[in-house]
Amino acid sequence: MKKNLLFLACFAFATPLLAQENPEPTFKLPKTLLKFTPLQLFLQTFELGTETFNSTYSKSFNVSAGVRTGSESYDKGLGANLELGYRKYPAPMKFRSRNGRDSYQGIYYSLFVRGEYFKGDYSDYYYGGSQPTDYSEKVFSVAPGFTIGFQKTLWQIIVLDVYIGGGVKFSDVQSTSSPDYNPYYSIFDPGYTGIYPKTGVKIGIGF
Repeated sequence: MKKNLLFLACFAFATPLLAQENPEPTFKLPKTLLKFTPLQLFLQTFELGTETFNSTYSKSFNVSAGVRTGSESYDKGLGANLELGYRKYPAPMKFRSRNGRDSYQGIYYSLFVRGEYFKGDYSDYYYGGSQPTDYSEKVFSVAPGFTIGFQKTLWQIIVLDVYIGGGVKFSDVQSTSSPDYNPYYSIFDPGYTGIYPKTGVKIGIGF
């Protein structure tokens, strides 16, 4: 009898703790998120992407595309990019409730590959003439990389995605100047080749 009473007492005490650790969701996280990358605006790039989860929110496939309207190395330019990524969530996107704040959150690592194209025009006195000469460059690049990140919903409808990592960029520059106008590009230039950091924030909504 005492053992039964002790079991019931333990069960009654443990039930609210379990309910607190695994609360019933008050809202559902969509399977697909639309995301905007605000820091890309500093590179004169407008970029949107999507993330689509599996049924358990432990894996996702990511696609993003952007348009670049210029670069400091050129008088004018236009380009585009496409990025494909695969995410694995060691800590899947799960519902959590703490201090009355309900959210989904998870930790992930991601493998991605990014392709870019950019065409830029500039004027220079490279050949020592009295008048500047117009030149142009076409840049094709590919960049595989790796990131780790944390993602959390805010106010149920907004998703905050913070990540850090890096990759290696390989660029092919086709220039009308000889030699190339600028063989020493910074990491912010379309024609950069080498290791580069990939850190940022994405803001998303579900649909």
